[in-house]
Amino acid sequence: MKKSISAFIAAVLVTGLLGGVMVMVGQDAFGTSTAKAEAAASTTVSADTVAQYEQIVAQYQTREAQYQAQINQATEQINTANQQIQQYQSLLEQLQNTGLITIDDTGSVTVNQPSQPGFTPQSEHHGGGHG
Repeated sequence: MKKSISAFIAAVLVTGLLGGVMVMVGQDAFGTSTAKAEAAASTTVSADTVAQYEQIVAQYQTREAQYQAQINQATEQINTANQQIQQYQSLLEQLQNTGLITIDDTGSVTVNQPSQPGFTPQSEHHGGGHG
């Protein structure tokens, strides 16, 4: 019977020890979750901070609108320049097709002297009357 009493006492001690550990772990877990909730509640943002962020956002939006306006203006300038380039290319093609100019592979332009009557090159015309 002494063995059963010692076994009973040993079982009670082990059970008590395990129960105590479980209670301590449970309290720690409860304490941690409470601390997390308190930390989350204390991270509220002040109205001043919100106002500062809203002001910063407004500044970025204004800057973005300015950049967009500059992009639109640059796009219009590019479109105008492209139209002018097309007009110049068309003029050069017409001059080349009529034989007034020749453009070689290097891009050099040669002005041809046409044999049409009434054509007077600019260098020979001195502004005086003919006669």
